[in-house]
Amino acid sequence: MNDKMTPNDQSERDDETLARLLQLAGRSEPIDSEIEDRVYRAVRQEWLASSSQPDSARVYTNVRREWNKTPARRSRVRRWVVPLAMAASVILAISVVLQPTPPVETPVPVGMVARNIASKADQNSVGTEIYIGDTLATGADGGLSITLANAESVRLDEGTTLVVMAANRFELVEGRVYADTGNLMYRDKGLIIDTPLGAVTDVGTQFSVDLDDRLLDVAVREGRVDVIDAGQEFVAVAGERMRIEPGQGATFEELAAHDQYWDWVSALAPSYDIENRSLLDFLRWASRETGLELVFVDNDLRMAAMRTDLHGSIENYEPDDAISAVLSTTNFDYRFVGNKLVIYRNELREALCLKIAQCDFAPCLPSPAYVLRWRFRHRASWLSPVPKSR
Repeated sequence: MNDKMTPNDQSERDDETLARLLQLAGRSEPIDSEIEDRVYRAVRQEWLASSSQPDSARVYTNVRREWNKTPARRSRVRRWVVPLAMAASVILAISVVLQPTPPVETPVPVGMVARNIASKADQNSVGTEIYIGDTLATGADGGLSITLANAESVRLDEGTTLVVMAANRFELVEGRVYADTGNLMYRDKGLIIDTPLGAVTDVGTQFSVDLDDRLLDVAVREGRVDVIDAGQEFVAVAGERMRIEPGQGATFEELAAHDQYWDWVSALAPSYDIENRSLLDFLRWASRETGLELVFVDNDLRMAAMRTDLHGSIENYEPDDAISAVLSTTNFDYRFVGNKLVIYRNELREALCLKIAQCDFAPCLPSPAYVLRWRFRHRASWLSPVPKSR
């Protein structure tokens, strides 16, 4: 047996309820059938149209309008118009209460502020959640980095205004923005930067978008981006910088992934949590942030880096400085060679640790590994910044 109510069943039930409503109105004298029909239709219209708390004054006005259209015997109708309106309001209110209340949607943050450099810190302090519809802005000497819910990174250079349109879509009003979206294979859709001069869509990449009044400047550090402008589509790949002027098309030039052009991006890199992470993981992060290819002098050294666990913190360290700080507490060392970050053994440091371990008084000393970890944990108090030049 089917207990589901059909629209006709619902209509019949409403008719019965309205009939009872007319009885509740207190009518004691016969009413002209034409007037009764008009009033009935007026109340029914209010009944069906009610989607929020009903207004008894509105019901009264609509009912009164109907019986005013028929001049005959208004005096007899007047006595039950007000009770009818009140009864109608009560029943309409009950019907609204019984209707299921739509669930209230709680806004979900699309990301949070990961780093802020002198950029309206009262509004965009570290840890502030970012929602769709928010407008992010940096001052003349500021910078802002946000980490999206899917771990992607978006960074704003000084003098930049960016509007959050969706979880994966932003509108660049002015200034320069950088995005690191990782590998496309782990995402459903690319990140989009809308501008007045075209929409920029990433295809698993690191890229920047710079906007001024007459020029759209797109630089690709890794991967590829597509730019659609007035029906035209342009493509830029890793190592290219593309400039688009309205009506002039696009021009291209080479731009290395470790070029000084990207220095502002490194300065806004979110802090990397090294606690209980391997040295290899850290070096991969540093390589990505600096745009340098990570190279080990031999595979044994790579395996050793994978087995080396780190402890401590490099919060507020830029990637270049973090490399120096971390490796100085290990038997590893590094050199910047062209576009490569070369990792090799520090034989002097390794020999010193071995010498300490072989001394007669070695049992009285902490292990070399403990010494290195202690040095790193307390390094912030005595470490001199490493020059950024390579």
